[in-house]
Amino acid sequence: MKDSTTDLSTELEDLIFRALHGLADESEGALLARHLAASSQAREIFSEHAMLHGLLASEAKAGAFAADREAFFAALENPPSAPSPIIVSTRRWWWLSAAAAMVIGLLSLTLLLLPQNASAALDQLIAALDRPVDCNYVIRVLDPGADRQGGNPVEKPEHGRFPPAAFLDGARLYLRGDSQYVLEQSLPDGATRMLGSDGQISWCIRGDGPVRTSADPYHFGAGVLAGRQDTPFLELRTQLEDLRRFYQLEWFTPPTDPATPARLKGLRGSRHSTAQGGPREIELWFDPANARIHRLVLNGLPRAAGGPASIALELSSSGPLAADFFHHQAHHEPSRRIEVEATTHSR
Repeated sequence: MKDSTTDLSTELEDLIFRALHGLADESEGALLARHLAASSQAREIFSEHAMLHGLLASEAKAGAFAADREAFFAALENPPSAPSPIIVSTRRWWWLSAAAAMVIGLLSLTLLLLPQNASAALDQLIAALDRPVDCNYVIRVLDPGADRQGGNPVEKPEHGRFPPAAFLDGARLYLRGDSQYVLEQSLPDGATRMLGSDGQISWCIRGDGPVRTSADPYHFGAGVLAGRQDTPFLELRTQLEDLRRFYQLEWFTPPTDPATPARLKGLRGSRHSTAQGGPREIELWFDPANARIHRLVLNGLPRAAGGPASIALELSSSGPLAADFFHHQAHHEPSRRIEVEATTHSR
């Protein structure tokens, strides 16, 4: 009868070998992560292998990376002379530090692959909003929905006003952190509408009309989607926190195409049946290296007051914008008339 401990050790060492050499597939990475999360002995074995792998690969270009593998291993078995004790000590501690950093990094990456850690990945996305990084997204309307008369309001631009929820396809959204945004839309009459917030003051500019401002940072963004008081893509922190509270999370693999970087990970949230409001389903494609969202898809949006049924935000760039870009003064001449509106709600 086989020793189960021996079988597990053999399986674990094979998984570690494949992971360190970049041969493990997604299922093997998840299996290795489960072993590492459950067993301190497994983590110790992993540390030993990672240290040895780092020593061989970097210091001597070992194995398949060596120019002359036979000469390399012969040199290991018959060193020409004993190195200085000081050099040995220095190398030992240098490699110990390097291996420790490698172990921590690889352990974090493999643990991130565990299905039960989808909520931990979401926490990282929320924490990343504290960094004032500038992101430029293009909005795509995947499903415009139909208005109460059975038509698409975008097809009837000559009727009524131009609600913010319409004409989102092709709009530009600029975000900085979780409290500053600028949404730029092209309207059917040829004018450009801009809604924005610098985190303290929200504002709206349409064509060459007056600048409307409000002390409520969410005042003008409240009506962008179906008249809601919160707009998912303008208030990312609120949306992500709702995703944690009201949705069932799972990992998914983003489709592979030239426009989708292979490093991206996917999180999908399905709204609990008891939860009220919000999109029916949310998909997030993000880079685990910096927790930056590359694509956000909102499916099954509430449509009590019209607006699209499904939209996607696609990252266009993440270069820094001007320091004052989210202040209304950066988008109009100094002589433009300013109208202050009453606050309708607060956060």
